[in-house]
Parts: sequence; structure tokens; C-alpha cells
Amino acid sequence: MNSLIRIAGRDRSLTTVVADAQLRGVPVAVSCVAPSPEEDYALLDPTLSVARVSFEGPPSNEPAPAAGLSYNAFTSRQRGRFLAWVETPLTPAPLAFQQIYLANLEVRLLEGGEAADAALAELRRLRDSDAWSQNSGFWRTALLAAWLRQDGALLAEWIAAASMPVELTGVALGLQALLATPLSAAEAGQVLEAWGRAAVKLSESALTLRLHSLTAALGEDPLRHALQTLGETARTPRPWRCQHRDLRIHLPQPDLRRALEPLLDELTAIDAAEAQPVDAEAAADAGDNKTQEELALAHIILEFRQSRSEYFPFVLRLAQKRAGFMQLLDEDRHLVYRVAFRKSEMGAFWQLWNYVQSWSATRVYCKGRELQKWQVYPYSQYLR
Repeated sequence: MNSLIRIAGRDRSLTTVVADAQLRGVPVAVSCVAPSPEEDYALLDPTLSVARVSFEGPPSNEPAPAAGLSYNAFTSRQRGRFLAWVETPLTPAPLAFQQIYLANLEVRLLEGGEAADAALAELRRLRDSDAWSQNSGFWRTALLAAWLRQDGALLAEWIAAASMPVELTGVALGLQALLATPLSAAEAGQVLEAWGRAAVKLSESALTLRLHSLTAALGEDPLRHALQTLGETARTPRPWRCQHRDLRIHLPQPDLRRALEPLLDELTAIDAAEAQPVDAEAAADAGDNKTQEELALAHIILEFRQSRSEYFPFVLRLAQKRAGFMQLLDEDRHLVYRVAFRKSEMGAFWQLWNYVQSWSATRVYCKGRELQKWQVYPYSQYLR
């Protein structure tokens, strides 16, 4: 059994862990609302029946458990699939599975010591997985880990290493500012891209130089400057949305985006020719030619939009890896994700189709003709 998973009778309940954390003076206001120590949402009951099943992707003969369900509320087969999955948690899984896993990591972080170190190591591993990197619950747990350690450098690492959900970037930078860790060029580049502000691409060395200039002009680090403009109320602890439904944590959550965005705009306010000494026009033409080539050779074109499905981040990552992936704006300026598939790539098409076929905005075109969803199935005459 994955040692990060907590088992009733072997591991302490949440109420005990919280009481101990309060005595150690963790840098958050923490409490527990579990009805009793025995009713811990994320503590697995080993006495429940478990069917012997494997975990090999989304099940075909059984619905996934609803988000928010506890292990105890799963069916016997769902508990079997969960226990099989936690041994290889980098694979995509139902949101309910991921929530329970993150809830266990949150409690391990509160335990401190070796348990917290192991949970942090697991978070680093999950960060590099497509199945987790776009999960907002994962990023909330990662930010909590850094705050509990009062580690601004770790926050900077989280922000710079991967693209976290855009709604969390401003808060992550606010926590970093509270810990007096200066903004790095790698972070600036990442958040500019996340905020859609990096119209001109700059190398990290160029960003570093311009960041130094901005810091000199402000007389202090941009994060500190942005934090001060928000006033003292931004430092007031507020409820933090945890994955463990019985856990209540309060911590400061200043969102620096509105104050920081105009400052960072200055980093890219330069002539495109200076930032890109290569022939930008030729590079753009090459990109257009590549897109036209994929469209000309496409047998199937799949289009989808943002979805509330738990699988959307994973599907988008799969789509982005395809040579025929494009991101467009429709006439209403809504994002549309388009993927072109050649006739030899139908296996990849069916992999995506299994996830997106029930989404309302999904469209399929075969040789330029839009198909109805009922016409799309293996060996369909409409796909020939």
C-alpha cells in the first residue's frame, strides 16, 4: 500500500493531527469539523469489502464515483480500482480518486517531519504529470505545502516550473511576496504567458535584465511593491479551499495580479525585432504553412471548447501534443481547440473522442463536412 494513504487503525485521525499541529504553531489557523475521529473523510477503513480489479484507465462497464465521495461511500469495485490506482497515481483517474489522494497529502503535510517531506516529494512528482499539472486542487495543495514550510523559494519554483491555473497565479505571487522572496525572470515569463500578456517573446536573460531595471526604478522588488499597494486588509487570513472536506484552514491570500500586471507589461514593451532577431516573418510563414499542410492532409477535424469535465485538463494536454493542434477564437471570441487527424491517426482520434463526445460544444468534420455525433463510431460509413 502506498505509504501516503492513511489507514484507520494504523494512522492518526484528522482531529488528532490538527490538535498536534495547533500545538506546534503551524503558520495557519487550522481546525477540524469531522463529526468524530472515526468519520475522517480521507481515512480508509480496511474492514470494508474490496473487489480484486485492476486500474487501466476509465472503466467501460461502471460509472466513475461522483466527485466528493469518500472511500467508504465507494462500491466494492470502485474501492478496488482506487487501491490499484494509488500504486501508480500518475495515470488519469476520476476526480473523486484524486481528491482523496490530495486530502491524504494535506493531512501528511500537517503531520510535519518525515510525513510532510514525503508528501512534498510526491507533489513534486505529480507536478510533472499531465494527469495532475492542470488540476486546480493539486496546485492548491502544492501552494499550501510551500506556505506551511514558509518557503518562498519553493513557491517561486512552483510558479516558474509549470503553468498553474491562471486564477491561482496572483495568489501564489502574493504568498511569495509575504515571504519576502523576490520575483525571478522565469516566474515573470510564466505568469506573463498565463495572463496573455507576452505578445513578444523574450529570453530569460533579457527578462532578467529588464526585471533588474524595473526593480531599480521601483526601488524595491515588484512583488513587494504590488503587495504594499493592496494595503493591510490583503494580509488578513481567509478560508483556504482544501481537498479534505473536514479540514478548515485560514491563511492570507493577497492576489497581486491587478497590481502587478501593468508593471510586468513594461518588461515586454519593446520592439519585436529586438526581442526576436531571427526573421520573424519567415518563421510565421513557416508556421502557417505547417498548419495549412496538416489541414490539407486531415481526414478528421475535431473541435471542442472549455468544459467543466474533470478530464478537460488531461484532454487538452493530449490535444496539444498533436501536430495538427490549433487554438482559435470564434466570432464570439470564445476559445476553440481544433485537432486535425490524418487517416493513419484514427487511433489517436478515438482516444480523444472517448472523452469529448458528450461535451456540448464538440464538433467533428470529415473531409470538410460536419457530422452528427451519432454518425461517429468505429467503422462508420460516414467516416470513410
